[in-house]
Amino acid sequence: MISFTFDTNCLIDVAEDRPAAVHIRTLLTAAENGQADLALVASSASERQKGNTFLASLAIFEERRAALGFGKLPLLPSIARWGVSFFSHSVYASPEGAEREALIYSVLFPASPVEWADYAALKGADLDDQAAPAYMRWRNQMLDAQALWAHDSARREVFVTSDQRLGIIDGHPSFPRMVVKTPVEAIALL
Repeated sequence: MISFTFDTNCLIDVAEDRPAAVHIRTLLTAAENGQADLALVASSASERQKGNTFLASLAIFEERRAALGFGKLPLLPSIARWGVSFFSHSVYASPEGAEREALIYSVLFPASPVEWADYAALKGADLDDQAAPAYMRWRNQMLDAQALWAHDSARREVFVTSDQRLGIIDGHPSFPRMVVKTPVEAIALL
């Protein structure tokens, strides 16, 4: 049985009934029938919501994911980051883990510094302004890297996303076993 990891975009696809939603629901049904092993990245709880806000608690995220049909899926923890992560669904970084996360980030966003302080300095942003567009952009990029790190760290097989940018990892020499597929590509693997 293949292990699949859903990223945040899969939740959004289902919530907004986007075209990929039918394929994501097919994967959810396959899991219910014992034909697929599914998980969701815990960093999804830290993503920006409509109106440029962030969830105040993990309980709100748990309610949302259950309502969308993802409630039974295990959450894959990411590396804890102050002001970004829900620490109850995060892990402390080992030196190797932090290095791997930074490598993923650098492959995804080669012109962007990994750390917020460096990114803020580069963009001329106020380090303490977490409502600034620069912070929102960096945080989104970091959460993309964290999602892939969680998948990789859990040694899962197929990362499922509608975000075409993340496909750059698929087949990258630094990540020989990392497979990134769109929802429609993922169901073809069942």
